[in-house]
Amino acid sequence: MPAFEFDVDASIAAGWDRFASRLADLLRDLIPGATFDLAVPVLGAPSPLTPFIRFTAVGQRRLEAEVSGGGSDDAPAPLRPAQLAQLAALGWRAGDAGATAAPAPGPQVALPTDRATELAHLVAGTLEQVFGIRHPVFLHDVAGVDEPDAPGTAFGPDPADAAAAHPGGPTEPDASGDADDFRPRPITDPDQATRAVGAALAEVYRRRMHPDEHDVFTVPAGCVLLFVRAHRSLPLIVFRSPLVTGVQDAAAAETEVAILNRDSLWCRYVFDGSTITAESEFVDRVFVPVNFKIHLAEITAELDDVYPDLARRVAGGNSRDLRASDDPGAGET
Repeated sequence: MPAFEFDVDASIAAGWDRFASRLADLLRDLIPGATFDLAVPVLGAPSPLTPFIRFTAVGQRRLEAEVSGGGSDDAPAPLRPAQLAQLAALGWRAGDAGATAAPAPGPQVALPTDRATELAHLVAGTLEQVFGIRHPVFLHDVAGVDEPDAPGTAFGPDPADAAAAHPGGPTEPDASGDADDFRPRPITDPDQATRAVGAALAEVYRRRMHPDEHDVFTVPAGCVLLFVRAHRSLPLIVFRSPLVTGVQDAAAAETEVAILNRDSLWCRYVFDGSTITAESEFVDRVFVPVNFKIHLAEITAELDDVYPDLARRVAGGNSRDLRASDDPGAGET
C-alpha cells in the first residue's frame, strides 16, 4: 500500500495538534484561582502517584504550569536529572531551590492567558519528549473530552451509557459484546466501512472514537499505539503499530523481526532500518463486529506481550517502557 495512504507520523502530529487545541481552550476558561492537574499515565501505577502537570489561573490574565514527579505527600517522587535537563531545554525554568514548602516546587512556566496556545504546545512537547507519551490517546484528562459528533461517527449504538459506567475506558480492548456484535453489516463504500469501524472501536474502548482527516483511528494497544483504517479498496481494514522507533542495533532488529514473523499468528513485522512496525489486515466482505473485535483483541495482546523485550533489545538508551516508569531508575537502558 502506498505510504501516503497511511502516514503514521502525520496521524501522530495531528493528534498532538488536536490535544493542544483542546488544552488551550480549557486553560482560557479557567477562572482566577482555579487549578487542575494533567496526569501522566504510567501503566500499572495508581493514577494519584504518577507524574503530573499542574495548571493554575493566577489573577485575570496569567497562567502558571508546574511539572511534578508525582508520588505521595509523604514520599514525593523527584524528577530524574535527565528529565530536568530536557525540561530546561524546552523552556521550563527550575523551581525555587530555596523554597521551604514540601514537596519542593518543580519546573515551572508562567505566561499570559492570551498565550494559552503556546503553553498548550509546550505541554504537548513535554509529554511526548520528556515522558515518552507517543500520542495523546493515552491521556484521558484532555484527550478524552468529547467533540461534537461528526457525521462519520453516527454508525451503531451510542457508547455514552457504557462510558458513564466505565469512566475513561479500558487500557485494553474487551472483545465481549451482545447480539448486535454477531449481526452482519453489509459494507458498500469506504465511508460506510469507516463508520462501522468507528462504532466498533467506540464499543471496545467505551468512548466516542473520531477518525482524523485521513479516516485513521488511533487507539491504545496496551502500552503501544495502534492505527486502524478502512482501506479505500474494500473490504480491507488495515492495522499499523510503530513499535520501536530510533532502533540502535540494526542487526539485532533484523534478528528479532525474523523471530517475530516466524512465531506471530496475527501480525507481520517490518524493519525499515530505523523503525520496527507491526502490520495486520482484516478482510471481511460482510462486516461482523465480533470478528473485528476479536482480531483487535488478539493484535493488542500480541503487541503488548512483545513490545517491552523488543524495545530493550534493539532501542538501546532510547528505550522507554511506560510500565516501569514509576521506578526512578527505569525507562532508560
